[in-house]
Order: sequence, then C-alpha cells, then structure tokens
Amino acid sequence: AYLRKNPVDKIICCGDLTGYGPNPKECIALIKSLKNAECLMGNHDLAVIEPGTVEGFNADALKALEINVSMLDDNDREFIRSFKTSISENNTLFVHGSPNDPVNEYLFLIEKYEENVQSMKENICINGHTHQPIVYEWNGKESGFYNVLRDPDIFNLEKTGKYIINAGSVGQPRDNKPAACVVFYDSKNLTVTFKRIPYDVSKTMEKMKSLGMPEKLYSRLAIGV
Repeated sequence: AYLRKNPVDKIICCGDLTGYGPNPKECIALIKSLKNAECLMGNHDLAVIEPGTVEGFNADALKALEINVSMLDDNDREFIRSFKTSISENNTLFVHGSPNDPVNEYLFLIEKYEENVQSMKENICINGHTHQPIVYEWNGKESGFYNVLRDPDIFNLEKTGKYIINAGSVGQPRDNKPAACVVFYDSKNLTVTFKRIPYDVSKTMEKMKSLGMPEKLYSRLAIGV
C-alpha cells in the first residue's frame, strides 16, 4: 500500500520472502503481481526448495520452515527456484547475505565487512540476512559504520567510496523497532533513505500463533528483536 502511494522504478526484495512468516503464499502472490519487482534467494527460501540446506537452523526456524513448506505448492516452489542469488546493475550489487557468499554469509564483524567490500567490483552492495539496518563505508584506507537512527534517515554516498548497506527487514526487524523497514535507493543522486512503515503486528502474531509457530518467533515481533 505504501509503495502504491510512493511509486519507484524497481523493487528488489533481498531474500527470505518465504520460510519464516505466516503468509508465504501471499508474499509470493504480491511479488508476482508487481511488474517491477524481483526477489533474491535467501537462505530460508533455499531451504524451502532444498531441505538439505538447513545446516545451522535452530529448532524454531526449522518448525517455521516446516509450516511454510506445508503451505506452498509446486507452482510456488517453482517460482522460488527462479530467484537469482545476486543482481548487479548501476554499479550496485544486491544480495541476501554478502558479496562473497550471496545466500548464507552473515555480516556482523568489521573484519568480514572489510573482506567483502575489498572483493566487490561494484562500489555499493545492498543486502539483508541480519535484519539489522546499517551503513558500512570504506574509503580505501579506513572504514566505519553508520547506525540508522532517524525515520526517515537519509545517507549521501560519496562517488569514490565503497559501501555495504543492510536494508533491515520488512517482516521481522531486529533493531528494537517493530515497524517494517524499507530502503529507497536513488542511484542517480547516490542517496539511501531508510523508512519505517507501521503495520498490524498483533494480527501477524495471532496468525503465527494459530499456525502453531514457536512462541519466540511471534513474540519478538512486538519489540523488533
């Protein structure tokens, strides 16, 4: 609804469209209905179509995955198989995990950011996976993080800098803010805008509970952790 009122040229979902929440079919239908939308392969999407890729999943994640798999049909799985692991355009790389491991690698430590940013051929990478919005900048000599604190929060990127930008999460934010987090990227003016979009969290929690999902997975939505 927000994007219909605030149209953009292209929508890119940085993965995990399915495998965790209570509405995988609806999410698939929404992406299909948007002619300018594309979805990347996340580790939970991959687990939906390839059960052997669940190494590292905890018991709660496995239960949510089991429920998601039961809700999806062959057409849904075929659509998930069409997801790319990365998209590169306008000197910008889009992935779920990291430039070096587009599906699975988590970026938390600055050493990992440095390894990845130095191997990027693009100047900018936008990713997801950790569910924590942040801007990492490397100027060739030193690097640092910028936290996303305001709403909206706008960052101006330098043409000579290299960046890894985590877009946060729409369905399961983990930065103590329950509202959905989206990023508007202006590739012409090199600006990144983080925007919070409130939604009915309690309704989502109730549906997860009714489906038998683990209590921890839905209770965390109320506080964004």
